[in-house]
Amino acid sequence: MFPYLEAYLKLPAAERTRFRMAYLFTREGQPLTAAVWLLEGATRTPLPLRADGRVERLPTLAQLDAAKVQIDVPEGTKLGVILSIAPAMAPAVELDARELAASVAQAAVGARKAAGIMAMAMPRLQEVSFLGVASGEVEFGDGRRAALPLVKGAPTFNPATLPGAKTLRFPKPPSRLDIG
Repeated sequence: MFPYLEAYLKLPAAERTRFRMAYLFTREGQPLTAAVWLLEGATRTPLPLRADGRVERLPTLAQLDAAKVQIDVPEGTKLGVILSIAPAMAPAVELDARELAASVAQAAVGARKAAGIMAMAMPRLQEVSFLGVASGEVEFGDGRRAALPLVKGAPTFNPATLPGAKTLRFPKPPSRLDIG
């Protein structure tokens, strides 16, 4: 249910301060709305989901080894898990571009370490996509402003192609930030 979470949690804490793993559960292609439980013996701990199906509280390393996941859906229901890597910062109308650049850099190194031998086949992490907003703007240190490019319909920030970026602004907070 949580691919690569164990490898992520085994990274030293100092190497994963700026990014986190995000898991979105789906049911037949739509965000899951059912109850999700972590079963540890007789203990049932809820794993709350956001409206988009993202798990709010992930299991610990110890729980991954000992617990099972129960999802309250009829047997045979098609479920899916979408894995994404996200900056540790929360979505907002205004975001610090330097902090996002540091998140991308740390995630790129951490993901390669966590992937181990599979790192060779892994895409290079180099940008942040802002889902749930139609546009965004970058402000540079010298005061210049420019629209963020759209990639697959989402405003996207690539620190390497926008050097000197200081602040990113959006008409409303993005629903999700994805490093990719």
